[in-house]
Amino acid sequence: MGNSCTSSGTLTLDAAEASEAEKEVNNNNNNNDKGKEECAKYVRKALHSQKVTTEEVNDYSECLLPLPEEQELHFNFDFSSGTVNGSDVTDGMTQPPDSMTQSPGEYSPTDSMTQSPGVIALHGSASYVSVTDVGASLPHAESEEKIDVSTRKTNWPQKRRKDFNYTLPNDSFCSVLEDEIDVREVEKRKVIALSDLHLGGSWAKGMDWKLEKYLNGILETAKTEVACVVLLGDVFEMWLEKFAEVPPNNSERVEMWKEAAVVLSTAVNKLVNDCSVKVYYVRGNHDHEITEQDVADIFDAPVTFVPCTLILRIQTGEDAEHRVRFAHGHEWDIFNSYMLHHTNNLLSHRPIGYYIARAVATAGKEEAQSEVEDLLIGLATTLLSMVPAALEDDLVDTLIHPGQQRSLLETLFEGAFKVKNIEFLRNAKCKVGADKWIRLDTLLDYPLMRLCGAMVGRQDVFHMLKAATGDYKKFIRRCDEDVLVLAHTHRWDLKKYKNYRGNQIVYANTGCWTNNTEEFSTVLLIPPTDATDGQVIVDYGKNDKQEK
Repeated sequence: MGNSCTSSGTLTLDAAEASEAEKEVNNNNNNNDKGKEECAKYVRKALHSQKVTTEEVNDYSECLLPLPEEQELHFNFDFSSGTVNGSDVTDGMTQPPDSMTQSPGEYSPTDSMTQSPGVIALHGSASYVSVTDVGASLPHAESEEKIDVSTRKTNWPQKRRKDFNYTLPNDSFCSVLEDEIDVREVEKRKVIALSDLHLGGSWAKGMDWKLEKYLNGILETAKTEVACVVLLGDVFEMWLEKFAEVPPNNSERVEMWKEAAVVLSTAVNKLVNDCSVKVYYVRGNHDHEITEQDVADIFDAPVTFVPCTLILRIQTGEDAEHRVRFAHGHEWDIFNSYMLHHTNNLLSHRPIGYYIARAVATAGKEEAQSEVEDLLIGLATTLLSMVPAALEDDLVDTLIHPGQQRSLLETLFEGAFKVKNIEFLRNAKCKVGADKWIRLDTLLDYPLMRLCGAMVGRQDVFHMLKAATGDYKKFIRRCDEDVLVLAHTHRWDLKKYKNYRGNQIVYANTGCWTNNTEEFSTVLLIPPTDATDGQVIVDYGKNDKQEK
């Protein structure tokens, strides 16, 4: 991961000031407010490091036109309880109470939501991971084992260091499907995962022949070697309509996807019907609204639909079982997680990343090398890297302040729209239905950090920010499985960590199959046997621009 920021301008921090601030905090360990004030100063410095002026951008006139016959969706942002209540009224939004105008240093995180307005609980239950609040118990030893990534493979240990009674992760906002395969004494044991094809969108243009060549290679040996294939999210595209466009309904999308997915559906049908390969479809964020029926309509062969997380229990020997967790990864990314859906706190049932993606599409940026994930990664990486270590615990306290949250979202939308100042686009209208739209100004006031903090706690909000940069380390170490396979980042990855039990966990990321990546990639798992270790391999190809 690079530290460059793809939004408007490079965000920098004066090293001398950062060093002085860290020294100040270390000398004032008992003065928490001082630390938060310093943290606020550096966040403000990052978010406003460039003084810019408004530019006239005629390209956005379509989403700025008045729409008198359509209905604007307004949302009441309740800053005292951390909720969002949608309504169809047009008399404006509720303003934050006076107590929210205090400086960031005045916040007092507590364990209760019963405090006075303007103060929010930041220590909610982290019930969506398999162990609640395990941060303090994580081993202090080096948690990451170095891998020679040039080989793009690593061993999958036959035996775990400490055995235990395995239980499924208790993801309170993300359903878990468990399934089992038996590969004892058989050669048909390979598990293949691929993701982020974005079929039906501009990122998939020109990739058909490459995908067909790869899938044909799988088909050659699938009958004797492949046990299952996991389609790990963002297989189809649902996020890249322009602001002024009405998103198609699912029936309309399915007809488009059938045409866009001929190569994939043909291969899937052969894998299932001719080669006895089990195929799973795990949803991502860009295809989060696809349904089980939609998947059934697209593929002629039976495909197992997984709304969020798949746990695959693999019988590898006599009384030997290995577990693999498959998830797209967006639920750990603060900008793209749907976790607030269960508290009815999303804007029109979608995360803020959805609207940023539509801004990217409106600017015509979706075909550029720097896509929406790069935008989010760039901003979050820069923001996190410029905060001194001594101030990390105060970062979320700073960002829950409505002024700081709005500045953060303004920076993201400026990068998405490719403008230096978002002010003239405040009234831009994002259509979310045939006769409904949300004003950009409403999106900019969305209290993302505050809502997430109320749900999962301050520490996990910080690590969800890090996950937005592709750094899943905190969440990986909470996993009880032997292998974790994620997607979402559009960058293949391969690492080994020690989890909180001291057991080794192999982490692999599938990368993507888009036309703006240097390499397309998949993950191949070869489970252990009674006598030998298994392997986790990143299979890849150079994404050259040559035609078929």
